[in-house]
Amino acid sequence: MSAVRDLAARVLAGAPPAIARAITWAETSDPRFPELLALLWPRTGRARVVGLTGAPGAGKSTLTAVLAKAARADGRKVGIVAVDPSSPFTGGAILGDRIRMQDLYTDPGVMIRSMATRGHLGGLSRATADAVDVLDAAGFDDVLVETVGVGQDEVEVFRLAETCVVLLTPGMGDDIQAIKAGLMEVADVFVVNKADREGADRTVGEVLQMLELGEHGEWIPPVLKTVARTGDGVAGLRAELDRHRDFLAGPAGASRRRVRTVRRIETIVQQRLLAELHGLSGSEASMASWAGRIEARSEDPFRAAEALLSTLRRSGGAGSSKDGVRKISHLGLAVASVDGGGFWDLLGLPEEHREEVASQKVITSFRPVGESALELLEPTAPESPIAKFLEKKGPGLHHVCLEVADVAAMLAKLKAAGVRLVNETPLPGAHGCLVAFVHPAATGGVLLELSQPGS
Repeated sequence: MSAVRDLAARVLAGAPPAIARAITWAETSDPRFPELLALLWPRTGRARVVGLTGAPGAGKSTLTAVLAKAARADGRKVGIVAVDPSSPFTGGAILGDRIRMQDLYTDPGVMIRSMATRGHLGGLSRATADAVDVLDAAGFDDVLVETVGVGQDEVEVFRLAETCVVLLTPGMGDDIQAIKAGLMEVADVFVVNKADREGADRTVGEVLQMLELGEHGEWIPPVLKTVARTGDGVAGLRAELDRHRDFLAGPAGASRRRVRTVRRIETIVQQRLLAELHGLSGSEASMASWAGRIEARSEDPFRAAEALLSTLRRSGGAGSSKDGVRKISHLGLAVASVDGGGFWDLLGLPEEHREEVASQKVITSFRPVGESALELLEPTAPESPIAKFLEKKGPGLHHVCLEVADVAAMLAKLKAAGVRLVNETPLPGAHGCLVAFVHPAATGGVLLELSQPGS
């Protein structure tokens, strides 16, 4: 069983270490995560996903913890994804929700995952949706998503959660906090938390006035008062969450699910395009090169964007029929020693990079040829694939390597088509690349390497 399939099986069995590892793969953009999600996806769509958002200090963490405890009292398993802001310089985060929810950590029916935004806007982390899917597939009945303390336009949680709860508080010194359009438009339920404070009824009235002025569909968001610290009003909130889920069982819910699904696809496409864009190199293609020309006023931003998109299309990116293949990366030549490269020096192909690749038990020597290269391969151990090749066939062409945009996605595509693969999950290669090999039986006799450049 491959590592991905083994991890998927353990996630579906509800093993906490496996769930944590799967979410880590999502957060770190591990190339194996798309394959993992494909295995988990048929078991998703059953959890109730509730998002809690609002201004900093509104009591989101406390209310999340109280809702989790109430669900556990009913015997439901609860997953919590708590997102905290991160430093724009180091990427680190305080992750204070771990402190505020520490009494839940001993409950085996609760799993809490804190995530840092790492520069992602909208109140969520880039991998929040993936984390929700993992928890859903793992059998959690409720998944509570607590956002960063957000402003009026950071409302990404609406595109993720089944029900969006917006928290407001009295006495915040902002008489028009209820008028902030972004938050008003995403709310399925309004909660005026810390309602034991003076001004709670006034805040409720302001929200009700705004609801009267606004346009709504069939669902009119209720406005509730809670004191999360003591649990007051939480039973009423849970009842409204149930009522909203019943409402979503109708046509309105189907329409909203479609919008969420389309947005999810758009987000993945945007991330892939940006990754390809940042992976471009060369004086005519790199972002840095175009930025210099724009700053020098010799080019304008629109011209730069169009040129970069054209480069992506030519190199196998957006709109290309090559489906992720960018170019011939290199030809791999099996040799007894990479030090015997005098012939290549005579041709004007000096060594640019030498590296020992432990996973393949070889020393590699790269000699660039235009946009491609020759890779000389010297075995470092008798069991090395290159040593076996030399013993059987002698020095010569060992493989052809194609650079691809996403090696895991390409492997999944080939596997689905029944193509025989040497390895089904990517391996670490030279230059920090992720590599995989297609068996010669599938290519007409040539070992084919697929290589995804390192970040």
